[in-house]
Amino acid sequence: MNIFIRRQIQNVAIFLVIIIGFGNLFAALPLKFAKAFENIYKNMVDPNVVATHGILSFMLGLLMLLLAYSLYKRVRSAWLIEVIVLVATLVLQIVHFHRFTVPIVIIELFVLIVLLVSYKDFHRLPNRVTLKLAFIFIGISFMLLLINASFGLYIMRAHINDVHTIYNALLNSINLLIFMDTNVLDIKNNLGQMYADSLIIMNWICIFASVLLLMKPLVYDYIHDKHDKEKVRKIVLAHGQNPMSYLSLENDKRYFFSKNVEGVCSYTIVGKVLVCCGDIICHKNDGFEFLTELLTFSRQNGWDILLLNVTECFLELYKTAQFGVVKYGEDACFDLSEYNLAGGKVAKVRAAINHANKAGIIIQEYQPLKQQNLEIEKEILEISEEWLKSKTTSEMTFMLGGVGLDNPLDRRYFYARDAQGKMLGFVVFLPYLSGQAYLADVTRRKSDAPQGVLEKIIYEAFMLMRDEGIRIANMGLSPLYNVASGDKMTINEKLFAYIYDNMNSAYNFKALHHAKEKYAPTDWEERYLAYYPKPFSPHYAYAIIKAQNPKNISKVVYESIIDREKIK
Repeated sequence: MNIFIRRQIQNVAIFLVIIIGFGNLFAALPLKFAKAFENIYKNMVDPNVVATHGILSFMLGLLMLLLAYSLYKRVRSAWLIEVIVLVATLVLQIVHFHRFTVPIVIIELFVLIVLLVSYKDFHRLPNRVTLKLAFIFIGISFMLLLINASFGLYIMRAHINDVHTIYNALLNSINLLIFMDTNVLDIKNNLGQMYADSLIIMNWICIFASVLLLMKPLVYDYIHDKHDKEKVRKIVLAHGQNPMSYLSLENDKRYFFSKNVEGVCSYTIVGKVLVCCGDIICHKNDGFEFLTELLTFSRQNGWDILLLNVTECFLELYKTAQFGVVKYGEDACFDLSEYNLAGGKVAKVRAAINHANKAGIIIQEYQPLKQQNLEIEKEILEISEEWLKSKTTSEMTFMLGGVGLDNPLDRRYFYARDAQGKMLGFVVFLPYLSGQAYLADVTRRKSDAPQGVLEKIIYEAFMLMRDEGIRIANMGLSPLYNVASGDKMTINEKLFAYIYDNMNSAYNFKALHHAKEKYAPTDWEERYLAYYPKPFSPHYAYAIIKAQNPKNISKVVYESIIDREKIK
């Protein structure tokens, strides 16, 4: 059967689960005791089991509504619970036969058959830890509740008939907790009724707590402890060939760790898309095994995959795994052994640095792990805050890092001071390629800083790194630049080229490229998007924007329009 048709049939069955759930809730309403609804309920509910259809119907209805969303997400444990619940309700419907039993049984049977036939499609797994905890919780809670009920009924035997010994109390407790019906007990008065009802309520609380644990998805939290961060840092420093790799240590990332090799993927979730920051991070020889694990992980969670800003390192592997690949832009890279300020291409930077030299601007490196200086950090943060306030558009995240002074780790900080000692600007560099390369990630200056401040910081940082034996410097991505450089342009490349040429009011692609180009990079390295499954569709485009602009997208568009009007 066609996958699309099969999925639609499953969705119909899930919708019917919702209808059944609401039907059970309706049957549990106290309207049954009103004369106006008496005839309706007589047709729906056997008068002999009205009490059963109180708590039992309400809880079953609530449980089905709770399961419906997880079924739609194709969670395996939700499928298992729903099958059990449907079998139980089918038995109850047949035992307590009434006017609407036949149509209800037909609907529930249809849902049950669809779920059983399509069990392979419900493949999203629960978290193993919470799954184990759920079964432990179910076992312990039921045993404690049973012990409590048995002793409780024995103590309350004066208010309940047929309870004379602990053995009688145990049997009655089992019946009560299984059938959820106080009619299984011969209760003498209101006190006995209240105690029996309280036992049923406690039992349902345990059941719902267990269900929530059982249905908890594979990924449910991305608050990381120090152990996680240190593990990621170790992998990034060892295998992070992508300039974006070090951004994995930012707090907005989730982590997927390989079970079989040393590897990690840092990501966020946008809708049904797992958006990865750069490439998978592992040894190149382990790439196939790690990518296979990542594909399995995303399939279990019902997610597509989008890798932003990937290099050529794993490009053939992505293509072999049937990823779609499209050029996304180029990185401005510098071979530090060759780079200098000679030649016409770098004339603007040379002139800006000369201007800064005449103004008496000096460059220094701040090393917070060697000797922390709170005054320097205060100045850096003040410049950063001023810069952020001056921006009319939202600050992009995910593929850009922060200042990181709260936990500097391997970041390098270079800053400029004027002749009076006033800090004018700073640049934060991130390592990659095992410390043989650095990315200029954060570049900020004061609004009244003279010409040449950032140019002088970047150039002198490059020269110091060169003297230290570092091979490559990187000024980051020029998004959508030169995406249509091949002989044959794909539809995606044509779209990206159009955006680059015609939509600079929303994001000034050309100005960003020219700001990097004036430094005359020795190399422009191609960067790509890799996505699975094909084809490239609007939900991938939305994921690219949303991952980097967590704010409401409409607000981002509004801010860009305001910014455009100010420029005019």
